[in-house]
Formats: sequence, structure tokens, C-alpha cells
Amino acid sequence: MGTTEKIFSEAKSAHPPLTPAQQATLDLIRLPANERITHHSTIRAQIQLELEKETVNLVDQIDEPLWVSKRQLQAVTSCEVLYEAQQEESFEWKIPMTRGQIFHKCVELSIHLSPSRSAAELVDEAMTSIINRGDGLGTFLFELTDIERAEIRSEVASLLQTFFDTFPPLQNSWNPTTELPRKVILHRGKIVLQGRFDLTVGRPDEFTAGRVLIELKTGRAVPHHLDDLRFYALLETLVVGVPPALLASFYVDAGTVQVEAVDEDLLRSAIQRTSNAVKRLLQLRLKESQPERRASGSCRWCPVADDCPTGQSWLEEANGSGVW
Repeated sequence: MGTTEKIFSEAKSAHPPLTPAQQATLDLIRLPANERITHHSTIRAQIQLELEKETVNLVDQIDEPLWVSKRQLQAVTSCEVLYEAQQEESFEWKIPMTRGQIFHKCVELSIHLSPSRSAAELVDEAMTSIINRGDGLGTFLFELTDIERAEIRSEVASLLQTFFDTFPPLQNSWNPTTELPRKVILHRGKIVLQGRFDLTVGRPDEFTAGRVLIELKTGRAVPHHLDDLRFYALLETLVVGVPPALLASFYVDAGTVQVEAVDEDLLRSAIQRTSNAVKRLLQLRLKESQPERRASGSCRWCPVADDCPTGQSWLEEANGSGVW
């Protein structure tokens, strides 16, 4: 029995029986040992070489490093005009945005706090911790009214209880981590790829994949969630030297998980998408071409959609005008 298989087996032996939903989730995020891939030792160097060769003629022209996260990749891939609008848009916290941040903090605390807390207690601990940080989100929460904070507490506590009812309890021997940062430096710092994984369980066994990267989603499913996780698979491979075994999006409201196994085809697709996007980001920074407009679901919340004929045309069709 492999390391990852052993740590997952504790869910059945050392803890109360799982709910049907918890068991279904565990069955999906636990890859059998005979299905795990053993990768060659040079995979890390090969991927870095492929990512760098597409931009080698552009990086010397930039003065400041290009920092790339899943947000920049998704924006420039869906619509380059959206990407540039986001670069110019100032960030402001809004109440709906706080739900996911507080929820993720609750999951983090649930792993490390002892004795265990109820969902409502974890929400209070999380909000107090965030407010005491004094950063942008902390200040925003502190300045809300008592009623607004109470409404947020209620929403997040309900969400967290759904998570506890549908996701298997995290065991220390699973090596769970939350908010795990990954940073990849290309071209001696001219390009930096970065990400932060919501939750991971398991670990590789030498060159055999064993870690599962899990994104906890508090909203609806959208297609680019798969692309985000594939980008994270690249980051994991470039930092650790071994790709993850599985990628999982857990949709908390529904208590369901979507899983994708990581193989060579998936990695190659992620390499191509990432290298193409980074190349375009560099070209846009260097003003080598005009940003392209591409209509997509992002038009629904794009800050410049009102002045974009392409976006308005797509929205009219999506809202039923001219659609049979």
C-alpha cells in the first residue's frame, strides 16, 4: 500500500462513518495506487525549457518582471481588452466577495485548531483573525455595520456546515495544507508564475504522483476552473518536480466535486495555453499589437462591456434576443 493510500484509509478506520456524500467525495479524490503515474526525473526541466523558449525573444525588452497568475491567464485568454481593463481598474472589496475569503480561513482553522469548533465558532474565529490583521479585507469587515457582519456570519456558517457534511474530515496524516503558495521564476526573474492552492491532500512518493490539488468553490461552476487547475498542475510540477495525481474542484454549495487525472496530455495542454498567454501578455505590454476583443461569459461582468459592440452583441444573444 502506497503512502497516499495509507493516509486516506484512516477515513474509514479511525473516525466515525462517513455520510454518503462524504464517501462519494473521498472515492473521487482518492486515486487507486495502480492508477498513479510515475514520471521521469527530467519532467521539471523539460517543462521549464518549453515555457521559456516561446518568450526568449521578448523578455529582454521588458524592464519590470511580468507577474502571471491564473487571473491574468484567464483574462487574456478570454478577452485581451478585458485583461487591459482589469490592469487599470482599482480594486475595491464588496460584501459578496468576503464570503469566499472567510470560508477559506475557516477551513484553514478547522485543520489546525484543537479542540474542534462548530461551524459558527469557526466563522467567529476567522472573522476576528481577519479583522485583527488590519489589511484591506480586515478594514472592510471592521467598518461594516453589526447587521452586515451578522449576515455574513450566517451565510458563511451555513456554507461551512455544508462543507463539513459533504467533504470527508481532513486528517493530519493526509498531510493537508491550505493556501499553499507556489512561485516559478523564468528567464532569471523576468517572468514569474504564481499561484496559491486552496487545499491539498496527499504527497508524491519519489517520482510517483500522489498529491491532490483541490480548489474550494463557493460560487457556480464555470469552464475556466479546469484551466486554472491545469495551470496549478504546472506550478506544482515546476516547484516540486512531480506533477499532482489529481485536480479537483469542490463546489461547496452543491457538495459535489469535479475531478481530473493529471497525465502527459493534460500537462502538454497546460504548457501550450500558458506559453501562448504569457507571450501575448508580453506583446501587449510592449505594445506590439492591439488587444483583441473576444466575446465570452466574461462579458457579463466586464467593466468595459457597455462600450464594447462585440460584448453587447454577445450579451443580447445570451439573454435571448435572436436565439431560438
